[in-house]
This record gives sequence, structure tokens and C-alpha cells, in this order.
Amino acid sequence: MIERPVEIPSGPYRLSGTYCAADSSLPQSIVLMIHGSGPLDRDENFGTQRLDVFNTIAHHLAGAGIASVRYDKRGCGASTGDYHTTGFCDLISDAVRVMDWIRKTYPEVSLYLLGHSEGCLIAPHAALRRPDIAGLILLCPFVERMESVLMRQAVQIERELARLPGIAGTLNRLAARLFGTPTATQRKLIARLRSTKQDTSRVGLRRFPDKWLRELLDVDPESVFRQIDHPMLLIGGAKDVQCLPEDVSRIAALSPAPIESHVLEDLTHLLRCDDGPPSLMGSRRLPDKPIEPAILDLILRWVCKHR
Repeated sequence: MIERPVEIPSGPYRLSGTYCAADSSLPQSIVLMIHGSGPLDRDENFGTQRLDVFNTIAHHLAGAGIASVRYDKRGCGASTGDYHTTGFCDLISDAVRVMDWIRKTYPEVSLYLLGHSEGCLIAPHAALRRPDIAGLILLCPFVERMESVLMRQAVQIERELARLPGIAGTLNRLAARLFGTPTATQRKLIARLRSTKQDTSRVGLRRFPDKWLRELLDVDPESVFRQIDHPMLLIGGAKDVQCLPEDVSRIAALSPAPIESHVLEDLTHLLRCDDGPPSLMGSRRLPDKPIEPAILDLILRWVCKHR
């Protein structure tokens, strides 16, 4: 297996990434990997949180002779730019620029787009701009509108806080009474985003990417998936509380595309399995586990079937 660094221009910015392949020969197929939300690098890692999603998938594919490209988000890792002022539309444009670079560098290749979480919306948008692709692989896809996602997640946090035992539970519930419940806080955030046009704001000590979330709130995922006619592999998690597992079947019903879909038992949003109850707060222990091997096998089998 070989891995080599790549530098891809995207307007005034430079996206830094990795090309991974079995050897130095010209590839027949390339999978472009597109991140979920957050300031993530090419492997979907951030700071001390190591998910090692895309590098794990890339190495598995390379073992079967399938190449891949993964890149740091704008303003993350070694890529230039400012993550906090980067909007959802900018993320789509960056993905398209990487697609164009792949096409220019490997003009005869079969190109697949792989998205995880938010990447499951970016990838279809990019495919509509550059329809000459072989298919889409969507991990934890969703068709629910973002406002509904945010409010549902806030309700989930409130439920988990209500059940949290000991001093930690007491302190968290006291904080909710003093500073507002998660649902009240989320409603205020959404109202503020809809009333402003600023790119960023300060939320406590954090710099918040207003432009990104405001643009995402305006996206209608149903209308996007109705336009997608490329073959798709959809993999959801039965214990994903961030993207609803039932959205896998909703997407399959919306799109005219040939679709293979799976909802894996015990799979969470972090692509790890958990034998406990579905939880947002409990996800902190999951990165220590490996990615569910069934995901790797399903991706590999599907790409081999369609190339």
C-alpha cells in the first residue's frame, strides 16, 4: 500500500489530503471521502478525539486495489482557510474542487463519493454539480431537516440528563435550571441564526460557525435526494440518535436510484457498535472501539460490484 500527500487548490485556499492506493499503478476506481460536521481532519479526527474513520476505510479499500482520496476540511489539519467562516455551500464547493482534481489527475477513473453524517448531504449536492460519478456511499445518512435534528437531539440530551445518577446528574440538572434547558437553548440558537447574517459569533468562550449552520438550516434534504439517480449504498445505525435510522428507508423511497440499504444492529453514529441503550452522552467511550467491520466489508463488496 502507498500513501502520498496531495495539495488541491480550492479558490484562494489549499486543501491538504492523502491519496491512498494498493501500488503506484493507475487506479481504476477512486473513493472520495467527505466528512461529517465539526473541525475534522482527513481521518475525521479532531484534537484528542480520534475516530480514524477515513484512514481505516482507505486502508481496507487499498487492500482490494481500490484507491481513495481524503482531505482536511478548510481551516483544519494542514488545509488553509478559516473553518469558522466556512459555510455549508463552501464545503460543497471544496468537495467539487477535489472531484475536479481527481478527474484531471486520473481522467479514466470510476469515481465514488463516500459521505459520513453531514457528508451524506454534501456528497449528493456535489454529485448534482458533477454528475459523472459511479455512485454514492452514505454512512449515517439523513433526510430530516436540520432544525428538526437539532431540536430532537436537545430533547434526547434532556432525557439523558434526567436519568444521570449521582453528583454529576444533580449538577447538570441544576445548570439546566439556572442557564436554560437544552431545548430552550437550542430554540434561542436557531432564532438568533435566522435573525442575523454574520459568519461567526461568540458563544461563551467558543467561536461559533453561524454561516455554516444557517445555510444548513435552509437545506431541504428531501428535494436533494429526489434528484439523485446514481447508485447508492446506504448504511445506517439502529442506535444512531443523531441521524434517524429510519431515514435510510425514507431516502430509498425518495430517490429513483438503484439502492442497497442496511441498518446495522447496535451501530451508533460514530460507526462503532454499542450494546447499551442509544445515547448521545454515552458516545464518549466509543472511540476506543474499532469501526464496525461489517461497514468495511459492505463498502468493499458494493464498490467491487459496481466498478
